[in-house]
Amino acid sequence: MKVQNSTEQKLTRARTQLLLNQPFFGTLCLRLKLVSGSVPTMATDGRRIAFNPAFVDGLKPAELEATLAHEIMHCALGHHCRRGERDPKLWNEAADLAINPILVGNGFTLPAGALIDPSFSDLSAEEIYARLLRDKNDDSDLESKQTAQQGGNGGGGASQNRQHPPQNGQPLATSSDSATQKASSWGTLAPRQAQESCVPEPRPGGFGEVLDATDDQGNPASQAEKSRQQHEWSIAADQAICSAKACGNEPAQIERPLHESRESAQDWRALLRDFIAATTPSDYRWSPPNRRHIASGLYLPSVHRSGVGKIVIAVDTSGSIGSKELEQFAAEISAISDEAQPEAIHVVYCDAAVQSVQEFGSSEPVRLEPKGGGGTDFRPAFEWVEINGITPACLIYLTDLCCDSYPEPPQYPVLWVTDSRRIAPFAETIRICAD
Repeated sequence: MKVQNSTEQKLTRARTQLLLNQPFFGTLCLRLKLVSGSVPTMATDGRRIAFNPAFVDGLKPAELEATLAHEIMHCALGHHCRRGERDPKLWNEAADLAINPILVGNGFTLPAGALIDPSFSDLSAEEIYARLLRDKNDDSDLESKQTAQQGGNGGGGASQNRQHPPQNGQPLATSSDSATQKASSWGTLAPRQAQESCVPEPRPGGFGEVLDATDDQGNPASQAEKSRQQHEWSIAADQAICSAKACGNEPAQIERPLHESRESAQDWRALLRDFIAATTPSDYRWSPPNRRHIASGLYLPSVHRSGVGKIVIAVDTSGSIGSKELEQFAAEISAISDEAQPEAIHVVYCDAAVQSVQEFGSSEPVRLEPKGGGGTDFRPAFEWVEINGITPACLIYLTDLCCDSYPEPPQYPVLWVTDSRRIAPFAETIRICAD
């Protein structure tokens, strides 16, 4: 009991220091009830923070404050409401990579081995998750190929799992996938009285998990309940920022990720269809009449669309777009082709130069077969259009926009489709989100 009281006192002091030195984090921390639970480190479901007393006792005061702030940011950014069907372990890693740079920017001292990767700077948890998943799939494919080449005799390549340099010279902890899966799915945050054998090993580089949101009864939250909780946390975060500003201690790098977490995902499919539809010649005609108004006794002309001309699809093959995004994009282009009836669809695969070209006829299913993998330059795809004397109805470029080599804006419509938050310097940009 003495150890438990000492742990609680340590947590109370840490929350007090947050209120005094980091009022944004301290104010939000008061919304979460601290409970001892059978968790490897800490975990939050948006209502409580469960902690492992042994883990808390092993932290320095500054590290404990950072760990509490870490859990607070999970809630403020709505990570407990946004996982969807994503893998819990990978979602936690992505969320950590999104949060930890913000904490460092606010002067926190993270526990040793905390996950930080500059290549994910300014990306949301969803964007980081998509890239981690892509890397994981690529690594699995590479390992399978290596195993096949060596005849399956156990001589496969080394594990390609992402590793991050430990801080302060301490090694990362080890864990099993099954244990981490348990740690990421406790909706009830089991009390500490549970058997010690139920406590899994910490996730490598993890020191504070985010669990899925629950309702008042501890059951998995419905989508409506998740939306309500996320809205409440958004309001609380805004109020905490105002309080911190009034104290003259405004948090750094907070408002942008908070704003982005509230943005609803773009319906990129609808935007893509609208873009192509806008390039399709149309006219009004009385036969047949507009079916939408017949029931009201109104006979109005309907819109008649004739087939669109040639469409050019440019695909960035520098390795920046994952297979899942490619599959979704190809499926959507095929569906739109059935409706728009283009004269032809030219698919141009380009990295620093045009690597290959495919052509599909009207209503023909589009199957993307990327070739390339070098650097990125957007100009060759537009040059290919000009060299081949094509006057496209539109050009759609699928890319992560990690390049500054843009052509002069052409006369035809251009749409940039990307999986990043970057914006092209001309034409319209929409963001594709992998399901």
